[in-house]
Amino acid sequence: MDTSLHRSGSAGGSLPASPWDAFGHDVATALRPKVAQITDEVLAVLIEAVPPFDEWLEGSRNLRQGVEQGMDGFLELIESGDEGLLPRREVYFDFGRGELRAGRSIDAVLNAYRVAAQATWRLMAEAGHAAGLDPTTLYRLAEAVMAYMNRMSAATEEGFAYERSIMVGEQRDRRRRLVELLLRDPPCPAAELESDAAAVGWRVAPTLAVLAFPDERVSRMAARLPADALVARVGAMGYAVIPDPDAPGRLQAIEHAMSAVPAALGPAVAPAQAAVSAQQARLALKLPEALDGLVLVSRRRVDLLLLQEPALAASLAEDVLGPLSVLPAAARDRLLETLGAWLRHQGEVRPVAEELHVHVQTVRYRVAQLRELLGDRMASPEGRLELELALRVLALG
Repeated sequence: MDTSLHRSGSAGGSLPASPWDAFGHDVATALRPKVAQITDEVLAVLIEAVPPFDEWLEGSRNLRQGVEQGMDGFLELIESGDEGLLPRREVYFDFGRGELRAGRSIDAVLNAYRVAAQATWRLMAEAGHAAGLDPTTLYRLAEAVMAYMNRMSAATEEGFAYERSIMVGEQRDRRRRLVELLLRDPPCPAAELESDAAAVGWRVAPTLAVLAFPDERVSRMAARLPADALVARVGAMGYAVIPDPDAPGRLQAIEHAMSAVPAALGPAVAPAQAAVSAQQARLALKLPEALDGLVLVSRRRVDLLLLQEPALAASLAEDVLGPLSVLPAAARDRLLETLGAWLRHQGEVRPVAEELHVHVQTVRYRVAQLRELLGDRMASPEGRLELELALRVLALG
């Protein structure tokens, strides 16, 4: 039996265990003298069929050597029948890495592999026929060429993906460093900020706002926020630096992105004041409402003042509302609710009654109780301010 047909299996025509098991030394011996000629013709086909190939050929890579290595590796594989790693796999892996670094798509490379595989099979079939190889061997040779091309393609795609992962990691590190620079207190020099921003293709806008949120949500927030937002984990907090926060539709987009996400947006500031925006956003995360969605610092500054000095705020609430502590809990809650509505409506009894869904006389009775317990505070502007602040402290508690 011709050993070029069956290195394994029975004489009854069973299929080989792999594309490489169908061959022996005689097939490789018949094809090896033609490697240089086949290489020339494959290169000619690639130049004509794959437009970027001229650019590759004129580049720093020795593509002729690469094609020759591919041919030699293929002959080694069909000679040994080895099902191990692709011979010279690192060549194709590094080629994929280089294509990404050159800014090119991998599609052209994979197309070149397909064109090269078809040309190689045709030329090897001609050489094999001239050397007297039988048709069955030549048919199996086509299967082996395509299987080899698939391995080359897989190695190149892996190299391309590996290089992309490195670039993504480097870009992520640069963006995190830029966020750290922006949040630095005292602020970094403007020239350093501009340089780092240019390195990641980010424009330093005249104004920005800092969004603070739990750090475990960083990867999800990066996908949901506007594309020009810088998102990074710094310490134990997630941040997003939002350029031009007052631009039309900007706030609505942020509110939509942060729906049901604990988050707070600091005020719009100049880049040098980004740390201030971040500090206020972090403080606003302590507001109860921040658990359910976005809180805007610009709308909650009074509450943030109280949070900034919690001991002083608690002392104020205790002194101002302490007289109500003598009442049963239910009665105290009713009077606090009435006091809040009375302050909101500036002492107008009827709108208070409408808000609380009670009779006007009920409101008058409760207000009389409040005046008796709270004394002169309800009669003076400063006293009413203290009462309102004290109620806010209770709500923040």
